[in-house]
This record gives sequence, C-alpha cells and structure tokens, in this order.
Amino acid sequence: MIAKDQNIALLTVAKAASENSEWKDYADYCIDRENGLRKQAFKKLAEFLKSTKNWTLDQKIDFAKFLFPFFENIQDADYGPFPQPLSDKLIKPTLEEWCEIEIIDNRPFRWFGKYYKSEEHLFRAIELNPEDDLARETILSWWTYNIYYSIHHLPEGYIGNPSEDLKLAEKIEEQISKLTDNNRKEYWTKELNEDLEIIENYVEWKNSGHTDLAKWGKENNKTVGYNLTRSYYYKK
Repeated sequence: MIAKDQNIALLTVAKAASENSEWKDYADYCIDRENGLRKQAFKKLAEFLKSTKNWTLDQKIDFAKFLFPFFENIQDADYGPFPQPLSDKLIKPTLEEWCEIEIIDNRPFRWFGKYYKSEEHLFRAIELNPEDDLARETILSWWTYNIYYSIHHLPEGYIGNPSEDLKLAEKIEEQISKLTDNNRKEYWTKELNEDLEIIENYVEWKNSGHTDLAKWGKENNKTVGYNLTRSYYYKK
C-alpha cells in the first residue's frame, strides 16, 4: 500500500499525461497504481516502455521534460510515478544521451545529477546556469548529510574526521553564499552552524584532555550532540 501523498501525485501526473495520446499507457499505469492494482499497473508500464523503443530522442526528451517538473514540485511525485523500470529503461538513457549533446539547457544535468547521484552533472548544471538553486541545494543536502553522519552518534563517538569535516564546511559555506534565495541561504546557514558548533566543541574537548565528552559539555554548557543542547545543560 502506498502513501497518501504518492496517491495524490499519481493522480496528478496521470491527469496531465492523459492529455498526450502517446503517453496513455503511462497514464493508465499511474491510475492503476493509485487504485492498488500493482500487477495490472506494471503491465501497462511495460506496454508504454515497449512503445517508446520507436521514439525519436526528441520524443524521449519531451517526456522527460514533462515528468521532472512534477518530481521537483509535488510531494512524492518521484516515487509512484517514477518506478524503477521507467527510470532504468527510458529516463536514465534519455538523460545520458541528452547531456552528451546539450550545451545550453542545464536541466538534464540537474535531473541526472540529482536522481543518478552525480556531482559532476550537478556542477555542470550550475556552470550552465549559476543561479540554479535546485542543483546547488542538492549538492548542499549531500554535503551536509556527510557532516551529519560524522557527528550523529556524538557524544558516544565521532564517526568521521573533524579536520576533513571543517574543510567540507568551508565548501558548503561557499555554495550557500551563491544561492539566490535569501530564505534558503538562511536555512542552510542555520543547518551548517548547528553542526559546526558540535564539531568545534568536539575539537575543543579533545584539546582539553578531558576524558568524558558528555560530562565536559555539561560542565562547560556546550552542545556536544544533537540531543544534548545548551538548554539541556543550563542550570540556574
């Protein structure tokens, strides 16, 4: 059973896809999937994918251009409406071929970069359009997650390397500064600063020679983990 947001996304995408006769089988897939008819839905999807084998590259690109705005703007539209067979057999090879010839439109690079985990493509998207906040934020989400992963078990243990994380934080700050949306700048700056505080406090603790990070944090009113905040340690 799929989630409510995925059901809404499936119906929204199906309605739009049904306006193009070439995409009818895909629209039917979305409708059947929303109705819980999974086996029937994937039969429709197979028929759709079979029909696309005779498509020109332009036809394939048009379908990609149709799909990805839904993925970027509607909650969970990149789940039910974007099943693995569609991704593997049509969308990924289409984006690969499109990226090989595209020199102006940065969207295929952004889409490939995000959905197929390629920083190289994301940076190419930004090169073509330095104001592409969507591509930049994908990079930020990946990099900030790396820092989160390093510190998320503190005060029990630091998984990563503080020096490397501080260097990565500098790269993150650089990317944040290039965002065009000030609200997004504030959001990412806040996220980074919270993590930086924990890293810097960890380094300070290591240099202090104290043997217990949690105890040191409490004694010095320092944040040393996500569940160990300043307010937690504060005592009147």
